[in-house]
Amino acid sequence: MLNNKSIIPNVKFLRREVMLAMLILWVVSSILALYMGWDSIFPAIGSIALSIGLSIFLTHRYTSQEERRLWDNQEEVQQRMIWRYMQMVRRGRQGDDPLTLDQLGDRIEDSFESMLTSKRAEAELETYRYEMVYSVVGTLQWGLGGMLVEWIH
Repeated sequence: MLNNKSIIPNVKFLRREVMLAMLILWVVSSILALYMGWDSIFPAIGSIALSIGLSIFLTHRYTSQEERRLWDNQEEVQQRMIWRYMQMVRRGRQGDDPLTLDQLGDRIEDSFESMLTSKRAEAELETYRYEMVYSVVGTLQWGLGGMLVEWIH
């Protein structure tokens, strides 16, 4: 189902301990309510799974926005530095620039590496499977859980 074999995604700004506690609370309380035949409690517990999916969704969106903002900012800086570099190369001299051609070249390279790191971090934030699984399971438990408990008991 999930590539990294974890039941909780690794999302920046999201406490894995809180998510794990919510997941354990959901599983234990669901099993207890199903076993005891609480047909009004079992469906309501599905909202815990739904809230896990929603938490992942909202946290993922926030983190993705931050990574994209970092990328956009770095792209602007990169373009300005490349422009300065090209001006220095064309003129054959440093002009008013406080950096030497080599220093500016090093900064451009470092900035480019930072941009790639940012894009990799954004690409690693694929949490849609988690969002989907927890949201669907929670919604089904919430909507059809009472019938399941009645059918079992």
